[in-house]
Amino acid sequence: RGAVACYRFEEDRGWESFLEGSCSFTVSNSTSAIMDYPPTCRPKQVHENDFLALDFLPVCIEIVSYAPPFPKNIWANSKHLNLIGASIEEYKSYSYVMYADDVERSLWEHRYQAVQEKYRHILERSSIEHYRGGKKTAVETVYTPCQVTIGGGTFMYVMKVHWPIDTVNEREVDTTYMTSLLECSPYPLCFFTTDGHLITCNPAARQVFGKTIWLQSDIFGMGERERRGLNVADMQFSGSFRIERTERRTAYENMMDALTEDGATFEVDLPMKKQQEDGTETAWYCRVFAQRQKDPVTGEPIIMVSHQDVTNLRKVEGELGRMQMTEQTNRALMNQDSDVAGSLLTLLGEDWKFLENQQENMQAEMELDDAMEWEQRTASGITLGADNCITQSQKLKGLRLCLDKADDWDFDVFELEKEADGYPLQVLTWHVFQKHNLIEEFNLDRIKLINFLRQVEAGHLENPYHNATHVADVVQSMHCILSKGGLRKFIGRMEVLAGLLAACVHDFEHRGFNNDFLIKTQDDWAIDSNDKSPNESHHLASAWRILRNPESNFIHRMPHAQQVQLRKLIIEMVLATDMAEHMAIVSRLKTDLQKRLENPDDGIEGPPPENLKTLVLQGAIKIADIGHLYAAHHVHVKWSERLEEEMWLQGDVEKARNMKVSFLMDRDKPGVTKSQPGFVDFVVRPLFEVWTSCFPEYKVLLDRIETNYQFWKSRETRSGTPESTKSQEPAEPIKD
Repeated sequence: RGAVACYRFEEDRGWESFLEGSCSFTVSNSTSAIMDYPPTCRPKQVHENDFLALDFLPVCIEIVSYAPPFPKNIWANSKHLNLIGASIEEYKSYSYVMYADDVERSLWEHRYQAVQEKYRHILERSSIEHYRGGKKTAVETVYTPCQVTIGGGTFMYVMKVHWPIDTVNEREVDTTYMTSLLECSPYPLCFFTTDGHLITCNPAARQVFGKTIWLQSDIFGMGERERRGLNVADMQFSGSFRIERTERRTAYENMMDALTEDGATFEVDLPMKKQQEDGTETAWYCRVFAQRQKDPVTGEPIIMVSHQDVTNLRKVEGELGRMQMTEQTNRALMNQDSDVAGSLLTLLGEDWKFLENQQENMQAEMELDDAMEWEQRTASGITLGADNCITQSQKLKGLRLCLDKADDWDFDVFELEKEADGYPLQVLTWHVFQKHNLIEEFNLDRIKLINFLRQVEAGHLENPYHNATHVADVVQSMHCILSKGGLRKFIGRMEVLAGLLAACVHDFEHRGFNNDFLIKTQDDWAIDSNDKSPNESHHLASAWRILRNPESNFIHRMPHAQQVQLRKLIIEMVLATDMAEHMAIVSRLKTDLQKRLENPDDGIEGPPPENLKTLVLQGAIKIADIGHLYAAHHVHVKWSERLEEEMWLQGDVEKARNMKVSFLMDRDKPGVTKSQPGFVDFVVRPLFEVWTSCFPEYKVLLDRIETNYQFWKSRETRSGTPESTKSQEPAEPIKD
């Protein structure tokens, strides 16, 4: 098929590449060929408002009038102006008089008559000369009739589209290579337009589905009644007709609904019938895999469809088959990950016996599975070759021992930070997702989940306190809260997923300044949020932008209603971490939850309302966010010192800006570590008392808080600072 790609702009549809004609032709340099098009081809309609869109196209475009006596330049896009080294004014004022020899006049007259008058297309090979001289570019040029509306009038001009010869040659080489791959593939492969018409297919597809594939619905084995209404031509049918609703048609419609974005994929198994040479039909199962892609030349969306006969596979599928497929998926993930964290993420989802067996039979494993490429995989400068596989396995064993404690309140997140090679957040989040079986239950995309977790961890700054390690600590606390206490009568599986995700993103991109500072300095985050929880609003918006990216949208398979519910819950939880909401949430826990639990006659046995579920989750994430208060003593002290340093750093910035230094943020005065008893008494204890009243299973947390509380009280006494001599400033919530 020889075709010329031209562009047109259609309102509400955008730029669309369309192919005109089908012909064969041969041209040589310095000659032109009138292509075998009908003499009355419709001219392209171009409005001067379309020039901006034409300006962004990756080819050189000119609009010229060849009306006698001399050609006149009307307009050119930036690509062409850059090629000739001229401004638009120089281009428009260019004079063709100096080239007015007999040969040029003959070409001008030929283009005028063929294109502007007879509405034909011309393809020429020539060269474009730089306006400053010395530089020439060999091009293929397509001359197309176009009707241009400009300056209030409509004129017939010629659109010239130039393709540099080297670009054409490169494209032809790439096309030849890709075509050979397509032709040699043993799998049926077809490419379709988005309206379901065939672009091309390989011999394997023609062998399976016949030599007359025309519509995408042919691949699904649909008959005439099944495909009615799927194509534009069917919509012009006058009268009524019955559409046959079948499994194949439903699968086709689901595929088109799923392939709305570039890179989107769809997979389904369908029962099909195959016509044999003797005229009989045999039943078989076809696995259809579809992916939306972009045409590399025109940028238009296309759909690639591949097929596989899975009849025998379906006969033996069962629990064992699913387990084998899961193992293969995880091994494939290892091949795609090039850092330690990626490998750990994969291994954490496996039975730890896999790692032990690997250590015992390492040499045999390496010879058996070259795909893992242990000798070439590197991470953070560490080579995972044969010489140090044992060392790497020992490291993973240390990580295993660390993560075995993730279900306990005594968990040490700093130990995890060390064992996970500085990637505590993504490793721990993956681990707890596996613990709760969320990936399988919600059909999450594993590879995209890993991409999401990597980007979230990378987006946390190296603040003393608000960093990825703190967030990992909150995720672990949230995991324990969701697992150990009596929350299950209030929350379901969706709430577990939302709770862990909210913990994962609740401090995303935190810069180490509290909300009060952002509002006083009129920071962009405060302006964007209208001074309402600027930190928390930014954490949510930025994290959701990552989730919206097709490469990291791991929830794309979830039903839309579930996605909406998930987003709503995460928003409510992250906003609850703003300390300005602390007292209000404590009050609501008392009035809405505690009193209801104390009065069983209120019908608490029924399903809890949505607002009560949300309130429980808000309380849970607040408990988790200050989880270091009930951590092991050495962990709690380390976090307290880090928080103090971060607050002092904000105070340093306030001093540099000649602002009033915020409470507890002046490093020349007592800081957070000197006010812990007051913070616990007035802020922490009320929250935990009402929480443990509602859920007695968490009383152990109050005991652990009391232990750390007594440490600060004794330290206060040893330092000779009795209560009577302490600062009389009131203990206020530390604004996150």
